[in-house]
Amino acid sequence: MRFLTFFLLLVFIAVPVGAHQAESEAYFVFDCPPNTDTFVIKLTDPQIIQKARNIIATGAGNIVAGTLIKQPVYYNSRWSYHLDPKSIAFPEAAIELCDAAMGYLEANLDIAYADWCPWNSRLIKEIPPPPKPGSENIAPTVSMRFPYADNVYTDVSPAAITLEANADDVDGTIAKVIFRSGNAIGETTTYPYRFTWSPLAAGSYTVSATAIDDHGASTTSKSVTFLITGDAPQLLTDIETSKAAALESVTLVKGPFAVIPEHFVTSDQRTRLLLFAVSLELRSGETVAAITAEAEDSQQRKYVLPVEAVRRVPNIQWLMQVTVKLPDELQGVGDVWLTVSLRGVRSNKVLVKIK
Repeated sequence: MRFLTFFLLLVFIAVPVGAHQAESEAYFVFDCPPNTDTFVIKLTDPQIIQKARNIIATGAGNIVAGTLIKQPVYYNSRWSYHLDPKSIAFPEAAIELCDAAMGYLEANLDIAYADWCPWNSRLIKEIPPPPKPGSENIAPTVSMRFPYADNVYTDVSPAAITLEANADDVDGTIAKVIFRSGNAIGETTTYPYRFTWSPLAAGSYTVSATAIDDHGASTTSKSVTFLITGDAPQLLTDIETSKAAALESVTLVKGPFAVIPEHFVTSDQRTRLLLFAVSLELRSGETVAAITAEAEDSQQRKYVLPVEAVRRVPNIQWLMQVTVKLPDELQGVGDVWLTVSLRGVRSNKVLVKIK
């Protein structure tokens, strides 16, 4: 099982904007130097529109971030996906895992995580509203946000899963979103479009979302599958490197990692790693003591990594973040395979390089 893990967002930093006249929509172009590709976004929030104009006027270094809808739209016709206008923001920075080039997303759209914030993106200009194709009602666009791709979610039966979809209608409004697994299983009329499905027994499930607009036109997303099982926890890997989705806890950079970091905030001056996992939820009353971590080198020597914290990643209810400490014995070891165990059930092995 491979998990796509390059799309975790930081909390966006609010920037005051000046007075402005309310507008219903505006269109902007951004690029990602040194690549010459461009991407068109539509904004529908008056404050966000003004903020975009301020960024262009001042040359501020804010990047573009938002949630993907994995279907084409006429105003961004070069690409097979677009950003949901309701989700777009302009943070000052983002964790590296959410970075991806436009062409890479195009080639890997089916497995791409739903949130996107290219590190080197920059707004370059505002453009007039692109002409709409014809005079007929345009059908909505929709894709699954969670689960965002096949086999990126597992849980232990009996389970509950909160399905979420992104949907937009370029010439009207979304009347409702219906979640389906063969037949309809639930629906919602409010954004964000979510439905909690429970109880779920062990098995494989396939789900999709259908968006219906205010004129009755409908579009159904690509379906995704997930598994309800009693399987072990799963550590996430970086799809581009196949190594662990691991970050140094202070600098938030990827490996190789030093046992004694250049920058530290703890009295023992040792590196902490952030690992990301699914199916690692603690039960009511359990503490971090229920989780253990271990590294194994090429000589099959094993090292205990103290687990110091486990928590949900903010705004991503299915993803857990585990903080582990690198012991002195790992200095200079090189490649090691990390595992975590929950109540004695061991995860998959993921590769980490130690300096």
